[in-house]
Amino acid sequence: MTTASNTRPLPALLLFATSVHLHSQAAFQIGTRNEEIPENGVVSYTVVRTTRNEFSFLPPPQWRAETDAKAETLSWTSPDYRSMIQLQLPKTATDETPKLKAEELRATILSPSTKLTLTGEFPCYTSGLSGLAFDTTQHVDGKFETSTRTAFFPVSGGVARITLTAPKEQFTTRQLDLSRYLNSLKVTKLGNP
Repeated sequence: MTTASNTRPLPALLLFATSVHLHSQAAFQIGTRNEEIPENGVVSYTVVRTTRNEFSFLPPPQWRAETDAKAETLSWTSPDYRSMIQLQLPKTATDETPKLKAEELRATILSPSTKLTLTGEFPCYTSGLSGLAFDTTQHVDGKFETSTRTAFFPVSGGVARITLTAPKEQFTTRQLDLSRYLNSLKVTKLGNP
């Protein structure tokens, strides 16, 4: 979890109907949009807008949210403070949507300094996007083992990265939280800046 001085909690906003209210930040804007879902009533989507894309999603309920504008990363920590989901926005300066290359993505997460063990590789999906995911494990201080699922999705301007990290014994349960988040995630390409 980031503790830098540019880290601050996501804003809590109350809005009506489908209006959108955004708070400006250096690299992106964050706000909420209320929508009615027949099965759940009115729900509040978090909306993140960059110069190229709008990301909207239902954050994990009861999880503590933080944002790091400098790193263009949003993070949620589970109520027991043992698991985390992160969304890292793309930082490239192009308007193109890249093709995912498994070998390049694998190399990004399996650098020699990380000491991760790859345990799985498979396609993954959001509401409208398909990407690639990698499961890894790591021993922390020789005391306990963590499991991580890192999912990559091609969007206008680069690759969005979504990561779930949890203690190995909670990983299966936390995958349900990640699945709910991914199922709600919609990415809309915006017009040219």
